[in-house]
Amino acid sequence: MTEQKKLEAEVLRLLNYDSLTNLVNRNFLNFFITKSIERSAKTSLYSALLFINLDNFKGVNNKCGNRIGDRLLVESANIIKKSLQKKDVISRVGGDEFVVLVETQEKDETHVIKIFAKTTQIILENLKNLCVIDKYEFYISASIGIKLFNNNIASADELMLHANNAMCNAKRNGKNTFCFFDPKLQKMMEDKIKLTYSLKEAIEKDLMSLYYQTQIFTKKKEKIVGVEALIRWNHPARGMISPADFIPLAEESGLIVPLGEWIIDEVCKQINIWKSDEIKKHWRISINVSSKQFELDSFVTTIKNIVDKNDINPTMIRLELTESLLIKNIDKVLDTLHKLKEMGFSLSIDDFGTGYSSLSYLKKLPINELKIDQSFIRDLTLDINDEIITKTIISIGEQFGLEVIAEGVETKEQYKKLVEIGCEYFQGYLFSKPVRAEQL
Repeated sequence: MTEQKKLEAEVLRLLNYDSLTNLVNRNFLNFFITKSIERSAKTSLYSALLFINLDNFKGVNNKCGNRIGDRLLVESANIIKKSLQKKDVISRVGGDEFVVLVETQEKDETHVIKIFAKTTQIILENLKNLCVIDKYEFYISASIGIKLFNNNIASADELMLHANNAMCNAKRNGKNTFCFFDPKLQKMMEDKIKLTYSLKEAIEKDLMSLYYQTQIFTKKKEKIVGVEALIRWNHPARGMISPADFIPLAEESGLIVPLGEWIIDEVCKQINIWKSDEIKKHWRISINVSSKQFELDSFVTTIKNIVDKNDINPTMIRLELTESLLIKNIDKVLDTLHKLKEMGFSLSIDDFGTGYSSLSYLKKLPINELKIDQSFIRDLTLDINDEIITKTIISIGEQFGLEVIAEGVETKEQYKKLVEIGCEYFQGYLFSKPVRAEQL
């Protein structure tokens, strides 16, 4: 009976798994795809097929022989496997072709696109590492096609065909890349990639610009006490691109770090320019700090080096941080904040009230300012709840000895209501739009 079971297990393995790589074979993959289609149809959760074809593999067999080619296939299979999660189904469907079935818990198409673009990029990056087999050295690359599906009515064969077609498009686009089957999604990805390259170039070639929006203090009479530095990008072909479009792109690509350093450096230069102006030399400049930038171990050293290089007094700079950033690893955050405060920087919590407002963490933070998010200001005169929230934030600021500034003030009615409930600092279109430094 034992020998019989061993024989049955071996037959089952030969039926369902590839004999060279021990990955799922095409027949067994179809079973998994069919089950995934059924689940997706019920839940509308997204899944995807990644069709992977090694680039120029035929040349390996011709030059090095089939034995080396087979070992390269096994190595490629291992790299792909290590690039994915254990639950993902990886199959060798023939020759130098692999197909991966990945299921998600996501229903949002935009988020799913990001997930699979990132996953595919990881596979491509890992394949590019040097692979040595006997005396031969290889740098593997691949072309990958992606077919998303959720509640689509499609067969396993149709999905495989679509993923294969997308892979062929990746080949035509120069290899060592990926394509989505859906032309709309593919265009979105291509536009995103192009914009990322353009953004990188704009940062490197100093093609970005800073605008400044005034911040007003009104206890006795209106006077400008500072400005907020706001990044702007005038693309040579697309014109002015909204920060709402390129800042998330910078965050996702990691370009937010060099961009943030550029902003700090430009602000320091502007402070130096204003030193000869009797009024503006007293203005502090507020800078938004990205969480990715702030969380770097080198952040404090980097900002100190930039300030020292420009011979700037750090008291002229206010760093704006988001609430969500401040609750991550609170001990490390506090350490960084205290170091910045000791250097002379003042600190602000941006968009206060929209995240994790808590007196328990607020009392620990060495901050100077709370910024009331404009979402509470927009309907301040119409919505009693917004008025209550705004009044509460102002009261919290008073109790903690903090400046409280309302941002997004656009109408006289909003301004009047804010004054009535005790607000003294303001920022918004009612006073000034963001403008170039020379227009202030």
